[in-house]
Amino acid sequence: MTDLSPRARTYRALMWATAALGALGVAGAAAGARRLLPLPIGLLSGALFLICLVLAGYYGLRVRGQALADRERAARQSALVVIAAQLKGEDDDTLREIARRGGPAGEAAALLLEGRATRR
Repeated sequence: MTDLSPRARTYRALMWATAALGALGVAGAAAGARRLLPLPIGLLSGALFLICLVLAGYYGLRVRGQALADRERAARQSALVVIAAQLKGEDDDTLREIARRGGPAGEAAALLLEGRATRR
């Protein structure tokens, strides 16, 4: 998970920031329960803890979702390169037919046709 995208890193930073704020909330709630702080402040601290707990979980799920999307995007790009390498020897008519069918092979065929057109 060290190769997170900037968006996933932002979510991870938000997750840890809300977790730290939640730790302050639980400390305040504990101090309120022991009557070291006034009871209303302890109750507000407990509410802060619960809100931060929910937010940290939400941001954690967003980090996971973004990391999975990033991994899927990288795998798709790698697959396109492999398919394009296999289709490199095909003639233009065959590539047009494959591109017309669509899918990953069609996308790779379209990229090859585009590259051949720019070289001519």
